[in-house]
Amino acid sequence: CEFSDCAVFNQQSAASLPLEEFDAVIVQISTMWLSDLPENRTRSKHQRFIFFAQESPASMTESLPDIFSMRNYFNWTMSYRSNSDIQFLYGRIQPGPTAPKTREETLRLMKANKNKNKNYAANKIKLVAWMVGHCDTLGLREVYVRQLAKFIPIDVYGKCGNLSCSRNTMHAYSDPQCYQMLEAKYKFYLSFENSICEEYVTEKFFEIANRDIVPIVYGGADYKRIAPPHSFIDALEFTPEALAQYLTILDANDELYNEFFWWKSHYKVEAGLQQMARHGFCDLCKKLH
Repeated sequence: CEFSDCAVFNQQSAASLPLEEFDAVIVQISTMWLSDLPENRTRSKHQRFIFFAQESPASMTESLPDIFSMRNYFNWTMSYRSNSDIQFLYGRIQPGPTAPKTREETLRLMKANKNKNKNYAANKIKLVAWMVGHCDTLGLREVYVRQLAKFIPIDVYGKCGNLSCSRNTMHAYSDPQCYQMLEAKYKFYLSFENSICEEYVTEKFFEIANRDIVPIVYGGADYKRIAPPHSFIDALEFTPEALAQYLTILDANDELYNEFFWWKSHYKVEAGLQQMARHGFCDLCKKLH
């Protein structure tokens, strides 16, 4: 961190310390009750109360308390939104020194990539995979997938399908071995978000972008702004039948499939909980100073 002299406490370790000694109080908004909130009258003038949210607003409607009662309560916001005071992103794709700056440069690099020997389709015997834990969503992604499955085979992992892959014992994300299996066997992955909300894009996209597999996205984010051109397929630009036809064409043509990986040596993908915490809390520490 640029400023590294900040100490972070969880609720348990902070319980024995006076509240007024903290410079910031972060409230995980989707898991709290109004009774958990410190009272406004106990707040010190130097303190910042921070509204922290990782989920989309649509998926928090049941767990969220009366939001209007919290008006003028928080000083800052900390979330995936670009207009947050502190951004807490699920991931990012950063251009490197050789990344193109114009459309012409992009096309030139895509053409140059065709001459490389690596075939990303080699040994991939399956077409589409999806790992999913929430079977019914406000974004209705499951409806799209059911329609898509009428035209092409889709392997579904998790409690919404008949295949399984182990979870990471440290957190809720899938085990790294699952991602290794996916990129070895499958050509495409359904990076479908549970809700269609502005700027909401999660590890479902970034973890796959970090692998040698083409993500098919479904969400409300502007993916063209956060990812290189021709590095993903946007399901919302197709009907399920048209998407199936397009994937079938790519499956039959390794050259067309490999075009989706032209950008790999020119950009760096950051994904995972460690980078989320490092960026988010480093930025918070700097802002407090």
